[in-house]
Amino acid sequence: MHCQKALSLVALAANLASSTPSLLQPRFCPGGNDIQCCVRTCSWDEKPGFCQSTSNTCSGGAYNPEAHCPGADNIQCCLATCSTQSGDGVCQWTGSPCQGKYLSGACPGPSDVQCCVGGSTTGPPSPGTGVPGVDISDLAPDSFWGCAASKWQVVVIQGYIQGCSVGGLVNGNFVANYRAAKAAGIPRIDTYLFPCTGTQDNGVACKPPATQIAELFAAVDSNGMTIDRYWFDLEPTPGGECNAWNLGKAANEALAKQWVAALQNSGRPWGIYANGNQWDGMFASRSTDVGSQLPLWAVQQDFVPGVDTVTTFMGGWTSAVAKQYNLDTTDCGWTGGVDLDSFL
Repeated sequence: MHCQKALSLVALAANLASSTPSLLQPRFCPGGNDIQCCVRTCSWDEKPGFCQSTSNTCSGGAYNPEAHCPGADNIQCCLATCSTQSGDGVCQWTGSPCQGKYLSGACPGPSDVQCCVGGSTTGPPSPGTGVPGVDISDLAPDSFWGCAASKWQVVVIQGYIQGCSVGGLVNGNFVANYRAAKAAGIPRIDTYLFPCTGTQDNGVACKPPATQIAELFAAVDSNGMTIDRYWFDLEPTPGGECNAWNLGKAANEALAKQWVAALQNSGRPWGIYANGNQWDGMFASRSTDVGSQLPLWAVQQDFVPGVDTVTTFMGGWTSAVAKQYNLDTTDCGWTGGVDLDSFL
């Protein structure tokens, strides 16, 4: 996830929370806990919008409470159209992609919400390379899957979670989500393992890498699943759930290399999901290489699909095979936390 003003999430000090308290989200930016992400964008049915308090006007459109915005119930997605002398457009945050041009004075909201005008080019950018995909962890409702099959060719389902209380655990939603995706006819189904890697407050030790991998494989095999690729989710949870990768940079590097060796010895195809902006928080530097021999699924929240648009490399990688470009959004009528991706 990028944390810079040119993109859709802005790294902000927590002392700015008085002005935008409900839009700040921890854990997604490098640095201390006082550096957080300000989430300004939202969408519904592929129409862009912006998050703000419902105490402000949404002229030219309407608030959609089902489109995901972080924070309190009164922080909702304003989906508004606009008209200018140059043509009609949509109102969105100026940090979001606009293949036309931004014009001020035609939209509700703050000054950095403007009218994106560009005729046939208004709205989301061209797809770039790769096929559209989605990744989920929660249990998706039945109504989600028919829509999902019409939009995405790849679904990645969380198969394993940190499981602080036991040192690693198969996600209880894994089997049901897999069966629903299979029944819907989605052609490629992947899974990801979010490992237990930290020191637990309850004193429970994380299971060895080989054990966590074996438990995931047992769930796959005993339920007759066909998994195209397995992904290793390599990200910290600073001050959060299960204290992932809190061992110190040298110990983190040693453990990550142990994990990668276990993945390679498992006999199944693996890749690594990671965010370049989190890398030097876990390891000695952004260039520390713990597993570049495996393909990269890069996290770069810039709302631009296409694997060829990845620019945030680290750890020895110079290319990616997948890109996560929109995190924790709403799609196909589900607010459960849908992440949008492109896959080669």
